Formats: sequence, C-alpha cells, structure tokens
Amino acid sequence: MKICIPILEDNGMDSKVSEHFGKSPFLAFYDTETSKLEIIRVSGKHGGGQQTMAEILLDSGADILICSNIGPRAMDLLRGRVYVLTGAAGDLKGVLQSFKEKSL
Repeated sequence: MKICIPILEDNGMDSKVSEHFGKSPFLAFYDTETSKLEIIRVSGKHGGGQQTMAEILLDSGADILICSNIGPRAMDLLRGRVYVLTGAAGDLKGVLQSFKEKSL
C-alpha cells in the first residue's frame, strides 16, 4: 500500500506535516510493504505548476492520503479514488505510527 502525506520540509521521518494539502511544498510517499520512503518537491498550481496537488497525487498511484486539512475541490477529485484521512499533525514518523496503530 502506498501512503501519501503532504509535508513542509525534506527532513526524512522528522519532516513536519503540512497544514494544507493543496499548498504543501513536498509530498512524502511511504510504501507499507517495503518500508521505503520517497520525498518529492512539488509545484502544484498554487506554486506555479501545471497540475493541482490532487492531480499529482492521482498520478502517483497512492492508495491513501493522510493530511491535516484538504479543500472541497481536491476532496471531490479524490473521492472514490484515494482513501483520505484528515486531522494529521506532527512529524511523519508519528503520523505513520498512528496510522499503523489505527489511531488516526
């Protein structure tokens, strides 16, 4: 399973979760089968890019999005395609641990 988490910095598992999915400068992708973490810098439309963050996420093949907040347009685009969990806060390590413990 591939999990996507929007983050504020490229600092590995210590990266802080972004408060807004659509304006996040980085996306972290975590593969639960291999425990591989990949962090990419993104330029969504808010940052001058050609795609919205939701389109970037869909193109990535992620199964789950774990984020703090998400806007209604992004949610509409993802609905039925990616499972979305909101309310995440803190660092990447803590969020993934909470997900594994089913406490998000």
